[in-house]
Amino acid sequence: MPSDATAPVLRTYQSLWAMEGLPYRSDTGWSLEQRVELIAAAGFDGLAVDLGAKEAPTAAELAPPAAAASLRTAVFAFVDSDPALDTALEYAASIGAPDMVVCGQVFDPDPVRLADVVHGWHTRAAAAGVDLQLETHRNTMTNDLRATVRLLAELDPTVDLAIDLSHHVCGCELPDEPIPEIEDLIAALLARTGSVQGRVASRCQVQVPLDFPAHQRWVERFRGWWQDGFAAILQRHADGSRPATDVMFCAELGTRPYAIVGADGHELSDRWAEALTLRTWAQEAFAAAESASAATTTAPATPSTASTSEPETT
Repeated sequence: MPSDATAPVLRTYQSLWAMEGLPYRSDTGWSLEQRVELIAAAGFDGLAVDLGAKEAPTAAELAPPAAAASLRTAVFAFVDSDPALDTALEYAASIGAPDMVVCGQVFDPDPVRLADVVHGWHTRAAAAGVDLQLETHRNTMTNDLRATVRLLAELDPTVDLAIDLSHHVCGCELPDEPIPEIEDLIAALLARTGSVQGRVASRCQVQVPLDFPAHQRWVERFRGWWQDGFAAILQRHADGSRPATDVMFCAELGTRPYAIVGADGHELSDRWAEALTLRTWAQEAFAAAESASAATTTAPATPSTASTSEPETT
C-alpha cells in the first residue's frame, strides 16, 4: 500500500526552559544563542518557549536566533484570562509560532463553565492563526485525572490535549501497578491527544532520571502511553476527524526543582543527554504507531461466521 503523503508527521521539539541550568555539572550556563544552536545541531525540528520560565527570552531576543537556525517554534503559557492569552498570542506572532500549549488557570467545579472558557480561548487563538491545545498539568483546570475526563466530555472534539501524564502520575499519586479504572481514564485522555510532552514521573516524583533501575517500570508505561497517544492521532486522521497537521513531541525535562539534586547540589542526571534519549523514544513510539495503523488498514477483512453464503474464489 503506498504511503499517505498527507498523513501526520512527527516533529520533535526541545523546551528552552529545559535548557536552563545546563550544561550538566557546570557553573556557567549556555547562552540563549548556544541553546538554540545546540537544539538545531542535535536535529530537533523546533523549540518551545515557556513564557513563565525564569529565563524566558523576549520575543525580540528569540526570533533572530530561532530563524537563523531554521527552527520551528511553539509557545507554552499559563493563562488565567483573555488578556493573558492575548499577551501569549502577541508573543507567538512575534516569533512566528503557529502552535500554543495552554495551562488553564481558571478554576470552577462545573465542567460546562470550564469548557466555555476553553472554547473561547480556542476560538480566540484560531482567529489569530494559532492552533491552541490544552495541557494536562498540575494546579490547572486539568489538575485531577477524573475531573479532566469529565471536562473532556464537555469539550468540542476539535480541542486537542497536550499530553503530559507526568502531572497526573505524580499529582494524583497513581498506583505503581496498572489498574483498569486508571488505565481507562488515561485512555480517555490519550484519545484526545494533539501533542505529547516528554518526561517520565513516578507516583511521588514528577521527574525521574531515565536510566535508574528503580524507574524502569515507569519508563515503560510512559513509552507505551506515548505510543497510544500517537496511535489515537493517526486513527483520528484515518477516520477524517483530525486534519493531517504535524504532531509535536516536546522533550521537557525541567530544571530544578523538577530535576532532583543530590547532597552535593548537583542534579542526578544529564538532562540534555536525556532529552536526546526522549526524542529517540518518541520517534520509536511514533513509528510503532504508524506500523500498527498500517497493519490495521491493510489487514484483510475476516468473513463473518454468521454468513451462509459461499466464500468468494479468485
